[in-house]
Amino acid sequence: MISFDIQLNHPDFSLSAKGEFDDGITAVFGPSGAGKSSLLNCLAGSIKPSDGWVTLDGTTLYSGSNGIWVSSEKRRIGTVYQDGALFPHLNVRKNIEFGWKLLPEDQRRLDPLEIADLLGLTHLLDRAPNELSGGERQRVAIARALATSPALLLLDEPLASLDAARRGSILNYLKRVHAELNMPMIYVSHSISEVVSIASSAMLLRDGEVEGFDRPSALLLGAISTSDEVDSFDNILDGVIGDSTDYLTTVRIGEVDISTRHQNKNPGDRVVVSLGANKIILATDEPTNLSARNILRGSVSEIWSNTGKVFTEVDIGEKFIVELTENALSDLGIAVGQNVFLVFKSSSVEVYDA
Repeated sequence: MISFDIQLNHPDFSLSAKGEFDDGITAVFGPSGAGKSSLLNCLAGSIKPSDGWVTLDGTTLYSGSNGIWVSSEKRRIGTVYQDGALFPHLNVRKNIEFGWKLLPEDQRRLDPLEIADLLGLTHLLDRAPNELSGGERQRVAIARALATSPALLLLDEPLASLDAARRGSILNYLKRVHAELNMPMIYVSHSISEVVSIASSAMLLRDGEVEGFDRPSALLLGAISTSDEVDSFDNILDGVIGDSTDYLTTVRIGEVDISTRHQNKNPGDRVVVSLGANKIILATDEPTNLSARNILRGSVSEIWSNTGKVFTEVDIGEKFIVELTENALSDLGIAVGQNVFLVFKSSSVEVYDA
């Protein structure tokens, strides 16, 4: 667990942030310039705050009043940045092993080769960084950070430079790392879709101040309605390829099957599915005689409404976020606990390799 109460003062920017993050995946998100990276750098030890304190698992890493400052290399915190920052003269294996070799043997909790296998890098160990795709480079950067056996992993906009397919893949790997290594993470992003997909709790920052700390979905509306960087929200979900016809492929998400455009994949292949919240139609009665191939029954679990934009969370076994207007919400009489139907076309679903 990491706790902090940080003040950072610069001539053109100030940050005041207080919080306590548990051993799950916690997101810090908000628009550009909100102070997300500054907060992460203060926790990592690459920036010294103006005042306040930081503790990790009961150990004080920084205290302005007591004059305590633990340098970044002694904080047992791994950090992954947007560009990965791999050593260009070292191959994948040596990049991953770099920090591991600097650790005393009694502090080496994680084996570099096991980490490489967990992140799907075993077949890339002899390659140079310039022979890797953007997604592969980020996985190597994550593996290198994990090999230092950190107590906490910080990720600063790790997917910002990747396309949608690779973003879904890396999110999948990060969830696997958290589950199999019990690795606490702080995930910084301005992508609300990523945050809702991966995090169990979230802090919303704006103009250097904490605006909210809650479940990611509970902060969804406020973040979207006040950010000019976010046009919509994408549901990002893990799936498994099922049967195919000449035109359609079934993908199982949890206990639910959805239809997508035909995929050149084999049954059992793991995939990541992306579906825009504004691509889903909400119906209170089961519709018939539609061209849309997906009609799924669920229950409304939450509603957020403000300034004409509404998001509902619908539980169909998996949770989907649906965007609609205030007029539609009122006309349909939708309320929490109500049974509804999600309707969307197979062509609205994007499917990527996991």
